[in-house]
Amino acid sequence: MRRPAPDRGLLHDLAAGLTVGASQVGNAMAYTMLAGVPPVHGLYAVAAGTPAGALTTGSRRMPVVPTAALCLAAGGALAALPPDRRVDGLFTLAVLTGAIMLVLGLLRAGGLVRFVSDAVMIGLMGGIGVTILLSQLGALTGFSGRHDHKLLAAADLFMHPAASDVETTLVGLATVVLVVALRRTRLKLFAMALALLVMTVAVALLSLDSVAVVGDIAPIPRTLPLPRLPDLSLAPPLVLPAVSLVIIGLVQGAGISRTIADTGSASHAGVGRDFIGQGVANVVSGLFGGAVVGGSVQATMLNLGAGARTRRSSVVTGIFVVGVILAAAPLVQRVPLAVTAGILVVAATGALQPRAALDVWRADKMSAAVMIVTFILALLVPLQYAVLAGAAISVLKHVYLSSLDVQVKQVVLDGDGLPKEIEAPAALADEAVTVLDIYGSLFYAAAPRIRELLPVVGEARSPVAVLRLRGRGALHRSTIAVVRDFADECAARGGRVYLAGVGEEMEEQLRRTGLFDLLGPDAVIPATDELYGACLTAQRRGRRWLASCTGDGEPGSGVRPPGVIRRR
Repeated sequence: MRRPAPDRGLLHDLAAGLTVGASQVGNAMAYTMLAGVPPVHGLYAVAAGTPAGALTTGSRRMPVVPTAALCLAAGGALAALPPDRRVDGLFTLAVLTGAIMLVLGLLRAGGLVRFVSDAVMIGLMGGIGVTILLSQLGALTGFSGRHDHKLLAAADLFMHPAASDVETTLVGLATVVLVVALRRTRLKLFAMALALLVMTVAVALLSLDSVAVVGDIAPIPRTLPLPRLPDLSLAPPLVLPAVSLVIIGLVQGAGISRTIADTGSASHAGVGRDFIGQGVANVVSGLFGGAVVGGSVQATMLNLGAGARTRRSSVVTGIFVVGVILAAAPLVQRVPLAVTAGILVVAATGALQPRAALDVWRADKMSAAVMIVTFILALLVPLQYAVLAGAAISVLKHVYLSSLDVQVKQVVLDGDGLPKEIEAPAALADEAVTVLDIYGSLFYAAAPRIRELLPVVGEARSPVAVLRLRGRGALHRSTIAVVRDFADECAARGGRVYLAGVGEEMEEQLRRTGLFDLLGPDAVIPATDELYGACLTAQRRGRRWLASCTGDGEPGSGVRPPGVIRRR
């Protein structure tokens, strides 16, 4: 009897999971130290949160692990708490972050990440990279300064280089050199894990007692934590920081889905699943004593490069880290802090994107200014507030540019040829039908710009205007007010306004707001399958109406024509 063939997909996932797990032992500890808490909580995050995320994300091969940006932002939030409450605060912050992600995912809010501009993210990530570099100078050199602020601490180090520890500095620089060298070989995917292993063994063999190790911060117990509920008394001051962590995590995850091939779906549905998956991962991580987690570009590339086929690889990663905690905790405690600092320095340089920053600089002055402002904010203020400010700047920039990106063109429909588009006239003509097409957004901030671009009614006699609204869902109240005022001005001069290409949703809205009755039932022309069919119908009706005006409704008489109701 033939034996069944081995599941090669399982073998690939097993190999990839072990590879990512080995790298996360060092990375998760290093990143978690950015949060100002013992590094063991990074291991707990991978052990519990990574498998939970693997089973629920839309991107099936994107490991959900601690990242430098998330942990740095978490550290800024936890710094406001008393030192003895920061670990409890970490758990609460992780659960809050996960809960917000879950809500956004269930509300299908995947499209929200589009409102955080590339200029903001490049500025923020650049600021995060520089902040990490500055924050690790002390651990990299063994220097203990007098200042808490990273810029002042870095300046203090450069002014007192002799106060650094020579052995620690050599270990830190050797780690950086080794990682960079390994990245230029076939072992580039394992560069950080190998550097951590080699340098830890070297420090132990050379008996460099002056080099601080992970165990000096806090011991790593050979047990797994039991689940515990977060301390909700710490929640109020952590809500806003949690929102900033959500923004970082979701933007990073969406970027991975869009840019790294075959991690899952890049659609809004896939991004929404990623929201849910990262939310579940953070809630589980927080309940089991872990740090905040999110999608990682580095871990995803390592997972793909190691041959991962399914989400099982991230489950294996979590199981591997569980094994490390239970079997090798004493060895993990011997990892030098200078080595983790060297790893963070190399990782921080990856956050700097000089080419992307140059592209933004060349694109337009406003984007360049936004990038620079967010970069400076990330250096000067706590990162969680810099992230919120960057998101607000993105939204304000979008609203401002959308309000200006509006055009009004005249459509000429006469003749046997195709419709022609010309510049809109400055003023409406006497006793003539003018067909106008509005390009751009019709939301509230654009309403003043639309009114400015519409032709002036002025002293025109019986002007008739057709506004093409094909493809629009519904109008904002401000835009409806613009149309209403424009129609009143035309009616005051014995003219009318027609709306062409109106959809069912908009027609219902026009009825609710009274604009349908104001214009007259014959002035609202539904959309057809012909691109300019409704405009032609409106033009014909307008010309027939002009020709039929006699007596009190004679064009130019200033008397309101039939079918138009004066607004009270």
